[in-house]
Amino acid sequence: MTEATAAQPAAEAMEPATPTKKRTRSTIRDQEAALRVLGVLKVATATQIQALERPHLADNKPVRNALLDLALKDEVESEGSTAGPSGRFGAPDRTGEPSQKLWVLKPKGLDAAARLLKRKPEEMGGRARGAGRGGAPHAMAVNATVVAFTRGGVGDITSWRTEVPHALASSGKQNVRPDAVLRASEAGVPLLMVEVDLNTEPVERLADKLAAYAALYRRRVHDPAAPGDWVARKTSGAGLVPYWETLYPDTGLTGWPPLAFVFTGRGGPRALANRMQAVADLSREHWAADEHRDRTGDFYLDFTGKVPLVLTTLERLQQHGPHGPVWQRVAQHREGFEPLLQALADPDTHTLAAYWQRKEQRDAEAREREEAERAEARAELQRMWDDDEDEDEPEEVLCANPNCEMALDEQPDENDVDRIPIPIPPEDGTYCWMHRVEREWSKPGMRGALRRMWNQPSHQR
Repeated sequence: MTEATAAQPAAEAMEPATPTKKRTRSTIRDQEAALRVLGVLKVATATQIQALERPHLADNKPVRNALLDLALKDEVESEGSTAGPSGRFGAPDRTGEPSQKLWVLKPKGLDAAARLLKRKPEEMGGRARGAGRGGAPHAMAVNATVVAFTRGGVGDITSWRTEVPHALASSGKQNVRPDAVLRASEAGVPLLMVEVDLNTEPVERLADKLAAYAALYRRRVHDPAAPGDWVARKTSGAGLVPYWETLYPDTGLTGWPPLAFVFTGRGGPRALANRMQAVADLSREHWAADEHRDRTGDFYLDFTGKVPLVLTTLERLQQHGPHGPVWQRVAQHREGFEPLLQALADPDTHTLAAYWQRKEQRDAEAREREEAERAEARAELQRMWDDDEDEDEPEEVLCANPNCEMALDEQPDENDVDRIPIPIPPEDGTYCWMHRVEREWSKPGMRGALRRMWNQPSHQR
């Protein structure tokens, strides 16, 4: 054996061995599901991914395997756990769910998620790098809110976007950044802004958020759909449109988009209820409708330029789902908890349309009463006229002789006619027939004497 031949095996032994490709432990479907969820939520656990995309699975092991395979492809990575840097929930003696790994996207995974979600890079946002190192308690609460909505039949993971900036001015330096934005028109929710509160910041800051949303909704820009560039649109005086409508077209909303606050974190139900009431009190000018009341006491509420605000707790949302008695609509004349769609709708009895319907009914009833009163007045007048006609009948005219009570038009009967010595004179409008005869009989002159003589008994002639 030569020296070169002896050295050859040694050289081959020094060469690095080619790594063998590990066998895939998950399906493409599970990997795509994990990418879609992380593309929307930015950071999530395997359990949350399973709840959103693979709820039929008995456990989250297939999803964990998918995440491990995606990590081998350099598309995802694990950053810390839900326990945070202090260990399990920050206290060794605290009970609760065991900590889970937090997963985020890497640049390759962000591109893959964008293709699956069919979203542009600017719609995807960042990767939330480092978000999992502190346990991501706020992100976990946002994710739990999304899971509660989805399990309740409102949208799916593609219906959501998180940490979306909305510019308050053209400079883009000031933004409103909702924790999540829901678009689920098929579920009756064309657009819903969602804020999740962990009870870790002053309540005044939450009220300021509502003021920022009102400023966002008031902002108007030149219509980007108008022909020409920005300079041409400005020069031509193209109409201004609300800025939020350029971001979310075709919502069908008649007013501003609603805002939902979901409260959780430290404190019991009473503490959260007090916090919800404090937010409502401090932000009243932005949600309270203008009340218009008429002389009858009826009124309607005008929600123009007001933010529709609904409040709930995460625990209540998880227990009953979004369509249960969960939401408290912050508005005048609204009490108790309502399902989501009912809470988002303006009160039926206090809308302008309902007010006009009631007013038209009142006016119709008033017209009916007036018509009835006029008909009664006409009937009373007719009765008065009838009475007057009865009273206007010619009065009986008596004889002018003060000692006679006989009417002028009274006629003698047959017995009287036989005893009258002379023909009855015609009516003169003054005396009755008897006194006309008497007056005619008593006239002086030859004719009168002959008449008197004729009337004397025969033995006196």
